[in-house]
Amino acid sequence: MKHKVLAAALIAGAAQTVYADADSTTPYMGIQGSYEFPDAVRNNDDGLGGNLLFGFPTGEYFAPEINLSGVRADRKGASGADKRWDLGLDFAIYPWKRSSWFSPFLLLGGGGQHVDRAANDGTYGFANAGGGFLINVNEARTVAIRVDAKRYWVFDDDADAIHDHLNETRINAGVQFVLGKKTEKPVAAPPPPPADTDGDGVPDNLDMCPGTPAGTQVDARGCPLPPPPPPKDSDGDGVYDNLDACPNTPVGMKVDARGCAIKEAKIVLHDINFEFDSARLTAASKAELDKIVQGLRGQPSMGLIIEGHTDATGSEAYNLKLSKQRAAAAKDYLVSQGIESSRLSSEGYGESKPVASNKTKEGRAENRRVEFKVTKE
Repeated sequence: MKHKVLAAALIAGAAQTVYADADSTTPYMGIQGSYEFPDAVRNNDDGLGGNLLFGFPTGEYFAPEINLSGVRADRKGASGADKRWDLGLDFAIYPWKRSSWFSPFLLLGGGGQHVDRAANDGTYGFANAGGGFLINVNEARTVAIRVDAKRYWVFDDDADAIHDHLNETRINAGVQFVLGKKTEKPVAAPPPPPADTDGDGVPDNLDMCPGTPAGTQVDARGCPLPPPPPPKDSDGDGVYDNLDACPNTPVGMKVDARGCAIKEAKIVLHDINFEFDSARLTAASKAELDKIVQGLRGQPSMGLIIEGHTDATGSEAYNLKLSKQRAAAAKDYLVSQGIESSRLSSEGYGESKPVASNKTKEGRAENRRVEFKVTKE
């Protein structure tokens, strides 16, 4: 019989109506069946009853609860039954947020109990403590199975002349569900975006250049942007300035992918002129050598050998001496412009390494040259 009453209470709770999704402050209601283990001095069998509760949460972790409960317990050795009616206030404390599917909680509270028994009736205060858990049965958290247990200290001094309070335990099981509706603010439909007929990203009402072809880069007015300038290659070595690790490489010198002169690369200058029959550089020649200076500054680890060459005019011995003097003069000028002497060497080869015929004026001009060869990258 006891089990049938408890099952009926659970079924009744499950049949209640649920209205809307829950949030952290939505009030709730619970209907539970109760099983009580009374204090021995009551001389009662175990009791059955029910509990109706109303919760008013203030957040995910705390909720005051009002409890209305009643228990009926048969008297031992006598006919009839004692009845107890409780009105209490509990404080449910959740160590973890109630939003999880399984939510344990603690209960602390108290209230008043009216007892209807054969010997006498009375109303007494009580305190209680316990705990339980919720198992949410839907994602909206509107319905949950609730099980809890409470230990009661009932300050009933009429049940027994020796004891001034009674110790009793009550187990409750049932269904908890939310009340009312969750308020949701209506979401206004966003306004339609402004028209952009040519699809350039500038609305028609601001577009000063309508009809721009698709894919054209435009400014804030919707007008085509000028094409970007081509990348710069200031020293003309084929490597753009933003990638050039060795700026100001002399024009004509072979470089690697970083823009730095490679070993054995060379540059030939035919405009390195000297005053007649001497190794003194002309002003124009110094201007040409300044380009070499800039290249050496742009690649501080680079080393050079400076080779002097002449045409076949005059004696071989004279030409060899003159070529050595001219190569040395070129080196001295580079050093005077701040290039370390240790990075430079010079040599003269006279007329021994012609690159053109000495029989023509043009060929002799080609042979009169100064070559700069990279000895160290």
